[in-house]
Amino acid sequence: MKKIVKNVFLFVGVILLAVVIFLDCFVTYSQNYTYEEKINKIENTTGLVQASGKSLYDAEGNQLVLHGINAGQILLQEGWMSPFALEPLKNEDGSYVKDADNNIQYPEFTEEEFREGIKSNPNLNTYDMEELMRIYWDAFFTEEDFRIIKEDLQMNTIRLPFYYLNILNEDLTLKSEEDAFAYLDWFMEEAAKQELYVVLDLHGAPGSQNGFEHSGRKDRVAGLWTSEENVKATVELWRFVSKHYTETKPELGKWIATYDILNEPTYEYNTQTTPECWEVFDQIYDVIRANGDAHVITMEGCWDFGKLPDPVDYGWENVQYEYHWYNWWSNILPNELLYAYYDLYNIGRDYDVPVLIGEFTLFEDREAWADTFALLDQRNYSWTIWNYKSTVTGWWTTSWGVYTCQLKAITENEDTKCNIATCTYEEYLATCEKVKTENCVTATLYDVIQEYNKK
Repeated sequence: MKKIVKNVFLFVGVILLAVVIFLDCFVTYSQNYTYEEKINKIENTTGLVQASGKSLYDAEGNQLVLHGINAGQILLQEGWMSPFALEPLKNEDGSYVKDADNNIQYPEFTEEEFREGIKSNPNLNTYDMEELMRIYWDAFFTEEDFRIIKEDLQMNTIRLPFYYLNILNEDLTLKSEEDAFAYLDWFMEEAAKQELYVVLDLHGAPGSQNGFEHSGRKDRVAGLWTSEENVKATVELWRFVSKHYTETKPELGKWIATYDILNEPTYEYNTQTTPECWEVFDQIYDVIRANGDAHVITMEGCWDFGKLPDPVDYGWENVQYEYHWYNWWSNILPNELLYAYYDLYNIGRDYDVPVLIGEFTLFEDREAWADTFALLDQRNYSWTIWNYKSTVTGWWTTSWGVYTCQLKAITENEDTKCNIATCTYEEYLATCEKVKTENCVTATLYDVIQEYNKK
């Protein structure tokens, strides 16, 4: 019996040793993974950013790596970052639900609820909704913010998430060109003044491409893929955007680094990108190219490198692949293992395309920020951090934003967000004023970016 037990322990020990050796070897491989490509310049006659091999190149043909920030929470509400909400969560006794840091907690809050709140609020619905939203948009991101990103943060790119209702009407017909592009054109004009590239990111498609709150809805249904009407509207949206920046506003179009055609596309809620998604990608690709549009087109894969096809299989050219790196298990899973996991899935799928890490954060771990920046540089990956600005209740800050808006001063009593369904017009304006960057404070993310720029 003792011999059997000894053999079992020996067998288990050998297996564990093999696993440790495998993980160590693969982490070493992952940390040293780099491109052999050393081309620094190509011939480029398009006047646009182009993809060639595993790199991007600017209009002059010089190698280009996008270093940027996301401008999330402007055109599409994400409740946890938003200064707006509906009623806070309450306990049975009517008191507010609070977290360990005594912050009031809220249910998920979406772009659809933001818009519905304005419509139903008798204090707001006598005003034009588009004008009300524009007041907020113009406060959250001003001309000064473009300068900050270019000069203070020393970045060259902004990824701009937008919602399908910015371009389409509620019945999925196209808005007039003037209405559809009023804000996007302003954003592009201000970016161009600072010589900043923009990644146009469709963050919320008709029916939702993933069922998550950040797609504009929270019914946990990825209703884009199974609805012919929603697919058709999404394809038509990109035809319209492509035509506008190719024919109507080509002078602005040259500052578009890439069309990020669908954010975090998953065929079902909380799953992955599948071949059914690829077919819709292909329809969007075709309609953009049919406009004679030579912009780089970006496809996203959730949640690892193995969820996208070889572009050769679809005949896709001048494309970029995008992934999002979030280590939600950072307290138990070292980032080195997470990146090695992604690389494991990338074996055999090391396609001849540039890579954009379109969203990522390392929370408050400054050492992890430095290590990840070094890894991205080594691999020639472009990147855009999530996010430029966030809002909180109370006097704390968050690494989710370069700037943190602290909402304590908005209310006289407890630190609450602005209830979009009941607030007065004056309270709405006060909230918009509060989110201006001049009224915000910097957080960990600001510091780690400055440290990166010193190298």
